[in-house]
Amino acid sequence: MNLYFLAALLFPSLAVLPAAEPVTNSIGMNLVPIQPGTFTMGQDGPPLEDYLRQKRFGEIWKVKDQIDFDEKPAHKVTITQPFFIGVTEVTVGQYRQFDPDFKKNNPKFKPADDDAVGGVTWEKAVAFCEWLSKKEGKPYRLPTEAEWEFACRAGTTTLYNTGNTLPDGHQKWFGNENYRGVYFPPGNMPREYDWRDSSKASEKNLKQGEILGLIHPPEELKAGGAGSFRVAKKTPNAWGLHDMHGNLAEWCFDWYGPYEAADQTDPVGRADGDYRVFRGGFHTSMIRFLRSANRGSWVSNSASERIGFRVVQGESSKGKPLPPPVPPLVMQNVSQKIPIITPQPQGVAFFEGPKPFVRIPEGSVGPVFISQNHSPAITECPNGDLLAVWFSTIGETDLTTSNAASRLRLGAGEWDLASAFWDPKDVNDHAPKIWWDSDKTLYHFVEARQHGDNLVRRSTDNGVTWSKSEVIRSHGEPANHPIRLKDGVIAMPYDNSSIIISRDNGKTWQSRGRDLRGGDDVRPGNSGSCIAGIHAPIVQLNDGRLMAYGRLSPEDSNQKYFQLKMPVSYSSDLGETWQWGISEFPVVSNTQKPVLLRLKEGPIILCSFTDQARTPFKERKGLVFKSKNGEYTGTGLYAAVSYDEGKTWPDRKLIAPEGKTNTDINGYLAITQTRDGRIQLITSKDHYVFNLDWIKLVPPTPKK
Repeated sequence: MNLYFLAALLFPSLAVLPAAEPVTNSIGMNLVPIQPGTFTMGQDGPPLEDYLRQKRFGEIWKVKDQIDFDEKPAHKVTITQPFFIGVTEVTVGQYRQFDPDFKKNNPKFKPADDDAVGGVTWEKAVAFCEWLSKKEGKPYRLPTEAEWEFACRAGTTTLYNTGNTLPDGHQKWFGNENYRGVYFPPGNMPREYDWRDSSKASEKNLKQGEILGLIHPPEELKAGGAGSFRVAKKTPNAWGLHDMHGNLAEWCFDWYGPYEAADQTDPVGRADGDYRVFRGGFHTSMIRFLRSANRGSWVSNSASERIGFRVVQGESSKGKPLPPPVPPLVMQNVSQKIPIITPQPQGVAFFEGPKPFVRIPEGSVGPVFISQNHSPAITECPNGDLLAVWFSTIGETDLTTSNAASRLRLGAGEWDLASAFWDPKDVNDHAPKIWWDSDKTLYHFVEARQHGDNLVRRSTDNGVTWSKSEVIRSHGEPANHPIRLKDGVIAMPYDNSSIIISRDNGKTWQSRGRDLRGGDDVRPGNSGSCIAGIHAPIVQLNDGRLMAYGRLSPEDSNQKYFQLKMPVSYSSDLGETWQWGISEFPVVSNTQKPVLLRLKEGPIILCSFTDQARTPFKERKGLVFKSKNGEYTGTGLYAAVSYDEGKTWPDRKLIAPEGKTNTDINGYLAITQTRDGRIQLITSKDHYVFNLDWIKLVPPTPKK
């Protein structure tokens, strides 16, 4: 009995060691053969969320063996067909033989020929494979997710193909000081990381957990980072493959979906989905995202500078796709009846709340998390349901961030338990917005931090099914909810920028103004091409102008110019330029976001906070509110109403049950007015319902 046959009997995972020689194709691409075999795909173990319940978020960099929820259950997979796979990721030089002009005229990205190619959509990667197949006369394609993990592991069962850790200096980290400071203590980074920057965070006295400045760094805005992505600079795995852990992530063939527990043969993922799988992790992220079992996914029509690909030469896998997974709770048993809803009678005050709308199922470890739920949006659906979305995460800057949602069904007394809404993996799905066009279409907007693009989806069945995502903008965070202007244009504000608009009911989008620049002198009396402050809601005035109220965080040097008041911005040219001024309302900052809304009755409502959340309770100044026996000072969440297009705000009220003089001081607010005339306001956790008559009603004097 020869030794190879004996090894096949005793150690099946070792029996797949490639025996044939590598080949080089006509474009200089080296490929190695992979023989059929069986391995354990995925990883079982304690979830990361459980670790964080016992430790601080600042210790997350120590995590190595805690898993993401979608890596379970580990299951047996058999690959029945041999295939060749690229020794490296496809390089820029190789890709330019398919697309000669790729990035040649881009001043921000000038990659070398032996850099891994990034910024290529899944669709373009498939087109490259089709081109190469015709050129070579052999079938080229993307690897399936199972083939990729099989080749990455190369017979190993450890966290990485190098063992349970990575070699010293393996993970490139390109000068991202903001996230460097969030995740790691000052001083040298852990040994697995290769920090590259001319001015290290340790020289800037950066405190762990601190994020510097208001403007996101280039790595986040452009998602490109800086430095070299040269291939084959690290030791290959046992089967001769380079860069399977880090450098750039790599597209796979499969639609993303949850694992099944049963043994599988030649799996190819799901029959359909919202995003395609990528594997391997990318630079400037924690090494837990580089593990052999770690999974990522992204939309097929969006190019991320952090995602490249490598090719397989071989016939398509013979496996059959699994059906799409069961939809989440928020998309189940949704009524499609359009109710007749009449406005409530005028003159009758109504108030209810607070009631929780963020109801996380006990034991949740992803994609809905207990740790942090924030930045919500709310809309009424055509069927009368309320739909709220927000991001759920173990930490706001972490790649685990997902969009969660809950539904308050028409006539129900409480919100559904939270469930997943939209969650490409290892993508920070940030700042979601949900909006109904008052006809039949719901819109879902979302920012993809670390990957760049802003996306939109649509639903015409009350949020049960959604269109595939479309790219509407290359970067930036949606600041607040969209509005419909009098001429039918849809407008949505953006942080550190102006607005985007659609003149064709959301089919195409155009950016107005420009992004905030370091030389912009944002102070009262000046003007520029962006809104003053961030997270600014907008409203259209009767004369056609736009009005926005912004937030100024403590680290914003312009806060002093606005005398600790919220900045107000006006635009008379649809967001191309803005005039900046000082409002009469207190400035808000970290953990707070104001809202504006044109009510159906005609007035404008502003909801905000009397003090910055960081101000100690005993030092809060509050605002003066009317009562039947005079005035009183209240602190926290309030509403103000203007009947003269924002010139004055005579009706103001603390949003709290009668008799209270202080209420919520934290929260990103979101607002809508339903067809019955009631105002639906949510914070980052609670839901309030009231009407204009309640705001106008002067309450009894609260007891001290």
